[in-house]
Amino acid sequence: MAGYPSDTLVRVRPFDHRPEGDTVIIGDLERQVFLSIPAEGLDLLQSLAAGRSVGEAVRLYEEKYAETPDITDFLDALGDEGFIEIDEKIAAAVAGPVAAADPARRPRRSYSLNWLSPTVARRLVSLPVLIACVLVIATGVYLATDDPNVLPTPGETLLFPIHFAALTWATFILTLVGVAIHEAAHMVAARAAGVPSRLVIGNQLYVLVVQTDMSGIWLAPRRQRFVAFIAGTLIDGVLASSFVLALWANRHSFLNLPEWVALLLTALLFTYLVRIIWQSFLFMRTDGYYIVATALGCRNLMSDTENFLRNVLAWVLRRGSRVDQSGVPRREMRIVRWYSLAWLSGRLIALMMLVFVGIPLLWGFLYQFILFASGQDSLMGSWDFATIAIIGVLLDGGGLLLWGRSLYRGAQERRRRQAILSARATARAAEPAAPATTGARTMPAVEPSGQQ
Repeated sequence: MAGYPSDTLVRVRPFDHRPEGDTVIIGDLERQVFLSIPAEGLDLLQSLAAGRSVGEAVRLYEEKYAETPDITDFLDALGDEGFIEIDEKIAAAVAGPVAAADPARRPRRSYSLNWLSPTVARRLVSLPVLIACVLVIATGVYLATDDPNVLPTPGETLLFPIHFAALTWATFILTLVGVAIHEAAHMVAARAAGVPSRLVIGNQLYVLVVQTDMSGIWLAPRRQRFVAFIAGTLIDGVLASSFVLALWANRHSFLNLPEWVALLLTALLFTYLVRIIWQSFLFMRTDGYYIVATALGCRNLMSDTENFLRNVLAWVLRRGSRVDQSGVPRREMRIVRWYSLAWLSGRLIALMMLVFVGIPLLWGFLYQFILFASGQDSLMGSWDFATIAIIGVLLDGGGLLLWGRSLYRGAQERRRRQAILSARATARAAEPAAPATTGARTMPAVEPSGQQ
């Protein structure tokens, strides 16, 4: 047996596990860290957890499966994610330094729904409730199709002709309330599945977002994962449909809404539609991404796809190092090739939103500013422009700050990982290859995001 001495003992942290196909997902719920390992790898881990030495665990594995595991890689992967602790002298002599647990994956200051009874949570996401939500959304789609004029126009919706500052602040505050409802829906569904979740503030690229960290959902059955991932978008669809219903009724004289109420509802509908479209950006870890990844049965679809595209780019340019993807199962690799097209399409959709939504909206504000600065009639005054500036700084400034911090920490983490891999490669240069490999793959943190 190459690698760790046979009498090495390891300490295994408490973990939960759930079988899924030919793999097992193990999770440390306290630290919200999860790994996907081959089903037979669970036998090795349980042997080590029972106090057996590395040599004894390998011997029992060989007796059961008639093959030798790559115990060095297996222990390295477990050690990197903090599932086991090995004597540092042994680890350094065999495979270089063992990675410390990623600080970014440790619990952060956050909010949770631990006070909510799991029984109540299950009733809130029960099948009748989900069917009712779908019917409300279907009604909203039908009314929008019947009268498309109820839908907002990107270049005009947020340019309120009356009470600009007041309606802008009302839209901003009510949008934040809507984001909180979106994330609460995720948390309720996670609570119903019996897994912990917490609300945190993060970023997607330079955009400030609120996120629900429910990484423990990996240990839930697939149906409960689907509900947890779709819950936020589903409640967005229900609220957006209610706005469509009110606006449709107002246009057809079933309601007589004041002008400012109709303008506010139109603006809120616009923000909800943007948020729903945001979830189709499959090049980021949005609700839509997690739904697709769960349906396809892929553990780390995003990272695998990005590595595949990096390899394609390196091949096209004939330069740059390539990422070793030999450990990705063949079935998942076929999916990755197709998903790369969806990844690129998501980028295209984002670009189209910038061109047809973001730029027209920005130009509308800029044009009004030009009119105001030149002394001509403008819809906005000095306080109105101050409102836009304050909200812009709060959202984009906060997003840029978190984005810069995440880029810095990501670079640090990549350098640390590269140093560990280099040390291991040097230490193992003369080792014979093991007949079989028991690999482990890190599961990503599950943080489907709301919108700013």
